[in-house]
Amino acid sequence: MTYALNFNKEEISSRQIDYARVNFKPEQQKLIKIISNLVCEQIKIPELAMRCVTWYALSDWQKIKDKQIGEIANMEISEKLTTFKEIFNIGKVRLKEMLSYPKEQSELLLDIAIERAFKYYLQHLHKMQR
Repeated sequence: MTYALNFNKEEISSRQIDYARVNFKPEQQKLIKIISNLVCEQIKIPELAMRCVTWYALSDWQKIKDKQIGEIANMEISEKLTTFKEIFNIGKVRLKEMLSYPKEQSELLLDIAIERAFKYYLQHLHKMQR
């Protein structure tokens, strides 16, 4: 089930333009693609806009934690889980900033969709650990 949320069209366009201008490291590109695809399965948002939001979330996390994305691969599984939950939550905040009317209803649906996407990410991570 995909949730149809009301996003500000100018915000969506702006994010797509921002994303198209950036060159990414391979580890960033892989993470952006995985997370974005999982979220796009849950909410209707253009893929480029979602990739930009994911990139912002990863960048924000790096600044907050003073760490590089590449360091995640060497983390213990419990630390990885905490890290990815933080990244998903940062992305959720960024997405909420882009919502338009009716904001409260859309925020609730977004909360549900992000939790579902995170659940699917946990399943993906579990498969990768095998």
